[in-house]
Amino acid sequence: MPQVQCTSKFRSLVHRCIVNDMRKLWRRAAEAWRTRIDQRITKAGLAFTLAVVLTGAAAFLSANNLIFLITSALMATLLVSGFVNRLSLAGLEVEFHPPEHLFAREQSMAKLVVRNEKSWMPSFATRLQSVHSDGLSQPIFFPMIPGGETVTEYSSVRFSHRGRFRDNSLQFTSRFPFGFAERRARVTLHADVLVYPALEPQPYAQDFLAQVEGEIQARRAGAGDEFYRLRPYLPTDPASRIDWRSTARHGQLHVREHAQEDAVTVHIILDLFTAEAGMPWLERALETAAWLCARLEDANVEYSLRTQERILEIPRDGDLYTVLRYLAVVEPTPFGERDTLHKIMPAESEGFVIILTPAPPAPPPPPASS
Repeated sequence: MPQVQCTSKFRSLVHRCIVNDMRKLWRRAAEAWRTRIDQRITKAGLAFTLAVVLTGAAAFLSANNLIFLITSALMATLLVSGFVNRLSLAGLEVEFHPPEHLFAREQSMAKLVVRNEKSWMPSFATRLQSVHSDGLSQPIFFPMIPGGETVTEYSSVRFSHRGRFRDNSLQFTSRFPFGFAERRARVTLHADVLVYPALEPQPYAQDFLAQVEGEIQARRAGAGDEFYRLRPYLPTDPASRIDWRSTARHGQLHVREHAQEDAVTVHIILDLFTAEAGMPWLERALETAAWLCARLEDANVEYSLRTQERILEIPRDGDLYTVLRYLAVVEPTPFGERDTLHKIMPAESEGFVIILTPAPPAPPPPPASS
């Protein structure tokens, strides 16, 4: 009896080992199948497969040679469809040429060049689309891509947020020739796409900038020697500022204004220490800073962007796109660096200061007593 019990335990152990090994092999085979063959059976493919199965069953049950021939033809059609579908997507390459400047949540036109490396066979009924939500706004359909040739198309692209997008993925899909299956072939674009923050104004920024622009216009009309503008005469203007030549030309009094000698500068302080506000606040602040810089650039006003990491003074250090490239990739500073915000503050006499911070900055340290 002990020998019988030992033998039964050994058999059960061997059975469990075999079952576990078979399950592991099945999982690996299924995973490899999903990885290598990316396709989806359509409703037409399911209906055709069901017709093949029913026809084959009828052929075996009736032993009718004609039905066997029909079954063979249906199976051959199914196999040829899959083979041609795979060949249609083979050898396709794509080049993605985005516009020079891309802004988040904004539609832009991009150039796509599709090349068919198969010199002996064209690709029919091919669709190109983005794998993720960022990229092509809608799929592009190619009725035919001739063998050994290239096809150029333009499509709108859209990215939901700022940043540097690497290895963007596009995929070709096709149901050619009979639509029994939709096969997908992914193409990875090994290129960097830089997306700037969205230029969407916030209500508080618009109101504040309107006040700043009003003061800038008032200060620009100074007593310098450089001509600024001509405007209609006001009762409060002195008679010495009347431009008689323009008055004679327009038929009414005009005043000649001169620009002040000192340039007006706006300093934008961006606090990269988010604390409890987190990334949502930082993204809004970056978009606000980008919009302010764009408005100041349009108004031909000198400005600077100051963070704990970098100080950019425009136009000395570049132009608007120099600032936007920095804002596209900037990240929050580590914990505990808000006390350094006062170190990047400009002097009180250096123009206007706009501070974007989730909390009031810490006051500067008191001067050391002698």
